[in-house]
Amino acid sequence: MKAFQKLDDFLDFCWVQISRGKADKKSPARHPTFVTSSLDGFPNARTLVMRRSDRKNNQIEFHTDTASSKMLALEENPHAVIHFWLPKVQLQIQMDVDVEVKFGDITIPKWRNVPSNSRIAYGTIPSPGTVIESPLAYDHSSDQKRFAVLVCHIQSIQLLLLGVKHIRACYKKTTNWQGEWLSP
Repeated sequence: MKAFQKLDDFLDFCWVQISRGKADKKSPARHPTFVTSSLDGFPNARTLVMRRSDRKNNQIEFHTDTASSKMLALEENPHAVIHFWLPKVQLQIQMDVDVEVKFGDITIPKWRNVPSNSRIAYGTIPSPGTVIESPLAYDHSSDQKRFAVLVCHIQSIQLLLLGVKHIRACYKKTTNWQGEWLSP
């Protein structure tokens, strides 16, 4: 286990792990859990593919179908949590984020970079979450108009490193990412 004595080193370690999620398709950082509040008030968690991480601008980015339940939830409450669990390094990362949803013509440059075989995830008929009569009673239809980019503006990061002695810290945008050690 790494032993961190400096808050900045701990945060740097976090961002190295997150960056691996974009570079390495096998990294668990590529598939974090994205949590919103559902319309009935319950948390709703799902695994998404991280499409971009940007430490300089404190952003994480995902793609989604505009007809998905997460879009309805984000219309009601644009706040979400992103959770990463990285077993190899025993690190848990939790981010509180404000989500900016982009769709329509502004997303065309991103759409062009989506592989053809992946585009079918945006345009499922009937819409995602609709009750169907059998497991395969749906069609895929690639539709750029159903493609959305979720730009997650990070407001806080909480880290928990497991080991013989756990290490925990919190960093907030409001304090210019000056961390604080927390009791694990």
